[in-house]
Amino acid sequence: MKAVLLADTEIDLFSTDIPPTNAVDFTGRCYFTKICKCKLKDIACLKCGNIVGYHVIVPCSSCLPSCNNGHFWMFHSQAVYDINRLDSTGVNILLWGNLPEIEESTDEDVLNISAEECIR
Repeated sequence: MKAVLLADTEIDLFSTDIPPTNAVDFTGRCYFTKICKCKLKDIACLKCGNIVGYHVIVPCSSCLPSCNNGHFWMFHSQAVYDINRLDSTGVNILLWGNLPEIEESTDEDVLNISAEECIR
C-alpha cells in the first residue's frame, strides 16, 4: 500500500502488514528514530543485499495510537514496486472492506515477537 512517513510527509513509502516471503530479511541492529521512540530494524533484499526498507519492531507510545493501518513493514518507494494483494480465492484484488476477521494479539504477544526479532 502506498504510504507516507508520519515523521516526514515528504518521504513516500509502501507498507504491508505481512512481509514478502523469501524476499527480505533483517540486517544490522535495532535503532530508534530521531523524531519518536519507535524501535526499527532495517530489511534487505535477499537477492542483491540492498536495504529496501525497515520493520517497526515496537511502535512508540505516541505513534501507536496515531493514524496508522497496522502496517509495520515499510519499503522505500525507490527500492521496490507495488503489487495488488489477492483475496483467498486468488482471483480478486483484496479490498479493505472485504478483509477477513482476525483475532487480535495482546501486547505481550507483540513484545515477545519483538524481542526475538531484535536478536537476529
